Amino acid sequence: MSNWAWVLIVVGGLLNFLAGPILKKTVGDSASQKALFSIKITGLLLVIIGAANIFIAGGKI
Repeated sequence: MSNWAWVLIVVGGLLNFLAGPILKKTVGDSASQKALFSIKITGLLLVIIGAANIFIAGGKI
């Protein structure tokens, strides 16, 4: 459980941070706002789930 929590946090952070630049590169200058928001929300949910797992484990990870 501990390793997966950190993996979720890192993957979620990368999704949230890199969603805009990757979409602008692939789609062009007019990146779809709906796709951008859905990717950012997914990334934030992954971070929240990973942080909750670490909290439930008592922070000993």
